[in-house]
Amino acid sequence: MGDFRFFRPTELKELLDFKAKEGSKARILDGGSNVLVYINEGSISGGTLVDVKSLEAIKGIGERDGLLEIGAGELIADIMDSGLIKKKVPFLREVLQKFANPLVRNMATLAGNIADSSPIGDTIPPLLVLEAELVVASAKGERVIPLEEFFTGPGQNVLKDEEVICKVRFPLPAKGRGGHIKLGLRRGTSCSVASVAVWVVAEKNKVRDIRIALGGVAPTPIRARKTEDAFKAQSLDWDRITELSETVMEEISPITDVRGSAEYRKQISAGLLAKAVRQALGLEE
Repeated sequence: MGDFRFFRPTELKELLDFKAKEGSKARILDGGSNVLVYINEGSISGGTLVDVKSLEAIKGIGERDGLLEIGAGELIADIMDSGLIKKKVPFLREVLQKFANPLVRNMATLAGNIADSSPIGDTIPPLLVLEAELVVASAKGERVIPLEEFFTGPGQNVLKDEEVICKVRFPLPAKGRGGHIKLGLRRGTSCSVASVAVWVVAEKNKVRDIRIALGGVAPTPIRARKTEDAFKAQSLDWDRITELSETVMEEISPITDVRGSAEYRKQISAGLLAKAVRQALGLEE
């Protein structure tokens, strides 16, 4: 199990001062759904586990200046139960219902799923199409990182050793509707083979704006900008959606692993995208 110490800060300054001193040796432990797995595997072998489960400074779900803000310490299950989420962003709640299983949803946090920086992180493509950003802090101050700029590779990101994620936030959508499709080897707890999220603003099925994000098809979750451009201003029906969705195969670079081959991921991505767009337009529920 390795040699670990434990630390439980009671306020944010205490946490940030400790991170400034310990850096990467201080591992944030909130839900623990990933960290504890890594400890059992031996990929984390020592350091200090920083228990932030009771830290009020990183809790809360609220609306401010047109942004919906979610504290880094909020559990997936609590986000799903939030009246504000249900009212303002039901799309996010629908997505989170597909996250793992009830046991994990009662342990895991949204920020933890992001910080893990897995190419197949379930929450990341939906947050990308919502144009989310992260508020991170250190003893030196705060900075805001667009989620699209956060990931640098599998399990890697731009977060500095002394920084912690404090909030996830995104503009409250004024128009449009989301779609999300996740393909796993089995239903429930399985990791994604690939996933697609879209946000579509359309009038009578003519696209005014569209955002497309994918997971499991590149070293990091990605926005498919070229495919977005192909869809914009198009009048969509079932066949046209299928045709335009094939553009996404030019933007992705999947790998082969135990969950599927690179070619399989490339082929299914176009179909998943078409299904997600139809879902957002109400053509397929």
